[in-house]
Amino acid sequence: MSLRCLSFVCRVTTLVLALSATSHAEWRNLGPGGGGWVPCLAVSPHDSKVVYAGCDVGGFYKSTDAGATWRIFNTGLHDLYVEVIAPHPVNPRVIYIGTEGGVHRSEDGGEHWQWLREGFPAPQGSSFSVPIGALAIDPQNPDTVYAGIGRPRWGKGGTGTIYKTTDGGVHWQIVNANGGGIDREAIVSDLVVHPTVKGRVFAATDRGLYRSDDEGATWRRLENGLPHSHTRRVALCTAKPDVMYVTLHTKSGEQPWQGGVYRSDDGGETWTPRLQGLSKLVGKPGSAAPLTSNVDRLVVHPTNPDIAYVGDTAWVSAFIYKTTDGGQHWERVLFSKDTKERASNMDYGWITAWGPTVMGLAMDARAPETLYFSTSGHIFRTADRGDHWEQKYARRVETPKGAPQTELGWWSGTGLETTCGHEVVVHPRDPQRLFFAYADIGLLQSFDGGRSFSPTVREMKHTGNTFTLVIDPEAPGTIFAGTGWWNRNEGDVCRSVDGGLTWSVVGREETGLPSGQTHHLILDRSSAVGARRLFVTVKDKGVFLSEDNGNTWQPRNDGLPHPGVKALAQHTGDAATLFVALTDGKNESGGIYRSTNRGAHWQRIGGDFACADPQMLITCPSDPQRLYLASRTKFTKEHKLHQGGIFTSHDGGATWERILEDRFITALAVDPKDANLLYVGGMDHPYHDEALGSGVQRTRDGGKSWESLNTPALTCTKIASITLDPHNSQRLCVSTSGNGMFVWEE
Repeated sequence: MSLRCLSFVCRVTTLVLALSATSHAEWRNLGPGGGGWVPCLAVSPHDSKVVYAGCDVGGFYKSTDAGATWRIFNTGLHDLYVEVIAPHPVNPRVIYIGTEGGVHRSEDGGEHWQWLREGFPAPQGSSFSVPIGALAIDPQNPDTVYAGIGRPRWGKGGTGTIYKTTDGGVHWQIVNANGGGIDREAIVSDLVVHPTVKGRVFAATDRGLYRSDDEGATWRRLENGLPHSHTRRVALCTAKPDVMYVTLHTKSGEQPWQGGVYRSDDGGETWTPRLQGLSKLVGKPGSAAPLTSNVDRLVVHPTNPDIAYVGDTAWVSAFIYKTTDGGQHWERVLFSKDTKERASNMDYGWITAWGPTVMGLAMDARAPETLYFSTSGHIFRTADRGDHWEQKYARRVETPKGAPQTELGWWSGTGLETTCGHEVVVHPRDPQRLFFAYADIGLLQSFDGGRSFSPTVREMKHTGNTFTLVIDPEAPGTIFAGTGWWNRNEGDVCRSVDGGLTWSVVGREETGLPSGQTHHLILDRSSAVGARRLFVTVKDKGVFLSEDNGNTWQPRNDGLPHPGVKALAQHTGDAATLFVALTDGKNESGGIYRSTNRGAHWQRIGGDFACADPQMLITCPSDPQRLYLASRTKFTKEHKLHQGGIFTSHDGGATWERILEDRFITALAVDPKDANLLYVGGMDHPYHDEALGSGVQRTRDGGKSWESLNTPALTCTKIASITLDPHNSQRLCVSTSGNGMFVWEE
């Protein structure tokens, strides 16, 4: 089967979307640009305007205008974590990428991908069978490709294994039987094939730098002059390949600092330090790794072996360095802020909350004065050897009509949408005014239907993550937001009284709300304007109530066996009636609980119906007795399997039936006028070979039949939330985990 045929049967993914009733509807990507980790970059060796980028959650990106605009090409990918990109040295249409789910190949410049599996272990459902840490194409025989196994970013997955294909990826085999001299736990982070010596390959690993002279069958450690074995990247000068550089990783918080760059002039036999000018900061013992300087990414000029660049991954020394004398001296060429050495030489864009730590670095071999580097949120380009850098992830635009002037201004994305979204909210008075709640980049708003964006997190404590948002429809300047950390259980509730321009933290420990990620905000419209009744769930701490517009809070957990509330919904016909879905507890299985007195007391309903890992619970405005529940598959501690999918109740939660089987459904939205018209979104754990999620599905008959809304233009099918526009129930807004926002329209 051809790659193009295979592309039509693969699944794809989403982040925000809008649905039109016409038959000509299609997905369109929206967003502010940037915001997600970009671990790898490559410039086409055939065309300087063609640049490739790989994201850790968003897949593969391509620019054909030197980074001015980008397109997402994920059709055929089975995993969206792209660790390494290897363009074919002869055929400009062929590209290989390494993901945590294995190797993929494209024969049409990245538009479609084929998963290469023959010779690799069978795909795994709960782990990575062959996470690819490095790829290298033999320039003398481009049908020969080497793949090194490991997860370099995480320091995991090392098996000391190198795979090889000699037929362009059709068949693969382990080339170094029993390690072949490589440590059996080594994580392979880089591979380089010698351009002129047949069979010579170099491998950088955390257990040493190795060389093979027999096409990868056996390996010898190159350690003469290196202070330790934890190498990260290796590079050589194509014109003079005996000149090589290697970067070493120093342990966080340990003295003496032993990182930096080493150079060899004899093909790796001996090494000398090249450290002068590099930052050598060491964090305190036990401190986070980014507090210790570590140059990682490395590129060497293709014809001049004395010119090289390296990038530092540390927060405290987020710099790029250049040498023009073979590493005898390194000069810093990246200044994100004005310093005593010189003024800033960067156009930084709208993401200013974190620094330019270097995650990916690429040189244009056809024009070596041009380089690109990527961070955990940006892509930058220089065309003058690092004297000036311009951001290539967003463009500044004029303030939209009716929108306020903001501190960071208004921005439109260039197609490099690399974000994970939590929720999209449409303003109840203005369909063009949208709020986008993100992971890592916080809360953004748009006044023109998503064509331009501006951050709106002023005076929030937790500016990185907004989990949920609710707007008072009768006092539209009043907005409440649940915020917190993404990777730890801290958070609060914020309130704005000026339409989201400024915020105050009202839900905090001093006002009765414990710190924790805040989800499922409900504004009770039966309460008085200005003294609104609010409900919110706090992760692992239960349900809380405010009866004074968020100023004070009190727990509402009586009757719940534990505080593991995963979903909260209000009865559409009786504001005093609430429902929650609980996850499994220590002594009780997860299930549905109901309160008829605004949370003062809860009782379990649904008989023996159990859901170990519920994700979302909704009620139907047109049928108050109808409920829908999304739950994912889970094995309990007792090894009891709880099936995932969509469940429905037609009697207020007394009885339940499953109407859709899916191991990881996360999002639900029901038409306010038709309880049978339901939209669902699927996610997946990102911890195994195929983790794309099932995308967006729709039923018009209450679950008897389903149709997929996925198309190739919907490039991310990991759906985080679905929102129906209150102004037009046929317009659907969806947030996903990987590619920012999408709109479905003519």
